Amino acid sequence: MKNKLVKRILSVGLMAAMAVTLVAGCGGKGNSDGSGGGTGDAEVVGDDEFAGKSAEFTWWITQTDSNGEYYENYEDNPAVQYINQQYWNVKDGGIGTAENGRKLTFSYLVPITGSEGENFNTMIGTGEYPEIIDMAYSSESPQAMYENGILMDITEYVEKYMPNYVAFLDANPELKPLVQVADEDGKPHYYAIYSFMDGVQNPWEGMCYRRDWIVKYAEPTEYVWDWDSDYVKENGHPAVTPLAKALDEDNLEGWKENEVSSFKADYGTNPETDYTDNVIFPSGTTDPITISDWEWMFEAFEKAIEERGWGDDSSAYGMSLPYYGFGQMGDITSSFGGGTGSYYVKDGEVSYDGGSENFKTYLDCMQVWYENGWLDPNFNTRASDMFFSIDATGVNQGKVGMWCGLVSTLGTAIRVSCQDASDQEDAFVMGCALPINDMYGTKDQMYKEPDALYQGSRKGTPTGITKKAEGKDLAALFTYFDWTYTDLGARTIRIGLNEEQYESVELNPDLYAANDIKAAYTESTDEDGNLVIVTAFSDSDTIAGALQGHRMDTGINLSGHADGYRFDKGNTKVYENAMEQWTKFLNTGNVLDYTSLLNTEEAEQYGKINTAGIDYQAQNVPNVIKGTMSWDEYVKGLDNIDTDTAVEMLQKYVDLASMGK
Repeated sequence: MKNKLVKRILSVGLMAAMAVTLVAGCGGKGNSDGSGGGTGDAEVVGDDEFAGKSAEFTWWITQTDSNGEYYENYEDNPAVQYINQQYWNVKDGGIGTAENGRKLTFSYLVPITGSEGENFNTMIGTGEYPEIIDMAYSSESPQAMYENGILMDITEYVEKYMPNYVAFLDANPELKPLVQVADEDGKPHYYAIYSFMDGVQNPWEGMCYRRDWIVKYAEPTEYVWDWDSDYVKENGHPAVTPLAKALDEDNLEGWKENEVSSFKADYGTNPETDYTDNVIFPSGTTDPITISDWEWMFEAFEKAIEERGWGDDSSAYGMSLPYYGFGQMGDITSSFGGGTGSYYVKDGEVSYDGGSENFKTYLDCMQVWYENGWLDPNFNTRASDMFFSIDATGVNQGKVGMWCGLVSTLGTAIRVSCQDASDQEDAFVMGCALPINDMYGTKDQMYKEPDALYQGSRKGTPTGITKKAEGKDLAALFTYFDWTYTDLGARTIRIGLNEEQYESVELNPDLYAANDIKAAYTESTDEDGNLVIVTAFSDSDTIAGALQGHRMDTGINLSGHADGYRFDKGNTKVYENAMEQWTKFLNTGNVLDYTSLLNTEEAEQYGKINTAGIDYQAQNVPNVIKGTMSWDEYVKGLDNIDTDTAVEMLQKYVDLASMGK
């Protein structure tokens, strides 16, 4: 699907000559007959109050794609050219015709990369801002900017011209309090338009492990879960787990004999796509899903480390861990019945989870892993390492079995830096989902899906409509905005033009013709009848961003993990597998989105309380894991932290979310 890129390189001399902080784009190129952007004046169609008003709007956007390789001004983006050539049916919504619609013309102000924050502040401070602004660099909320006389209250326009936007919020009520502001009478107001992910977005990090070490050193278990058995079908797991306990109790209901007696792998010509093996985990699956699967892997990692002569090397170990002993967003912590080890929301109730039985069970497991030598013995000393890059040296040298890592470590990437000669030949990294606990604690902590993890917010950056837009054709503008919350609008903005759209417009420059394609994507159905969206370019192809209109950040952002469709972007098999594993569970438990709603006074108070809690845990949780501090001693110290006040503040905003349901 990939084509040879034909790049239009922006003149370096021109860039040097443009010694300004802001680059202003040009208007549309064509005529008012539908082949271009026209004059920007609204066609006099319809009898609403905005008919005949100016429809020229300037949009402050940020530089987030490599458009300089393909066109000089954002108006030349093919998605923008298409939008500027459409007629917007303000009566019925969506794209209309010359007879029932009105034109819009978008032009753009684009700050030079690196100057965005300074430029945004200068623009707002001087009052020299356009009608539409991307608020990614705003230090104030949309409500505050409205109160300061910069933004419009757009409530009436959203309610009248944006039925698709409102319908999306109605279908996702948990998002409403994140984008609405209630007045003293309880009436919701809109001060900005937000983009939303339609599902879990592809992460850039996740749990990674040495699949090649599993093939070489893991011993297939005598029995594995029988997913075809009535018991497992009904309960999701055998009657007794793990296997050692099931054998001890002589209860193998839900287990079956393992047909695989040894593991082998075939790397193929291109391992990232061709790699296959016959690995089956104790859970009876090809990917690890349980805590007992993980412990089975750790035993294999031990053998690999010993064989390489690293048994006494403290930099060689089974799994890395954040220096404070747990992930503050949840992650593996939430595998033990749910929770974050910090502030946590479940079923509409906020709590402080740092002293819960679930968190205790997590620490009990970590204590076992530490005593068995499976954890990084120096984890608490790595305070300067980010959670996605803990002990990068050890990982890249091939001395770590499992870690939280970047997409860039998948497949064969670490071979070149591995210290062991055999690892240089066949090291292979795969991604895995967070585990389900089947070993520790009581039934309250077992067989529960993780519910709190580091996962991108579904709420995107707000787009503000400033007072400069007053007196212009707001009906056409908000009709366009609403179109971006339809399937076709979302695909146009987030992928590019389909073949029918491309055939209906004249593009200049024409990146489609230059790259010998007729569409940015096509649609097909798989063997199960599900929609498959096949893109012309993978995410790694820079032209993919140049075909999209995503810098106009409104509408639905397509994750590929929502119901009803999936993407085929030509990505490697190991990448797609990691995405499937890393998006297996949905984050519902951490409170990050709610903390962004706190007012200035609340945010300051919450920040002080939260910092005190983090500092205390960073000092003491590692001691609990290492066995030098008891659980009771640790919990007693939490009494000195005013977590109740922080919980009350967060609960107020969670309650607002519940009111929207």
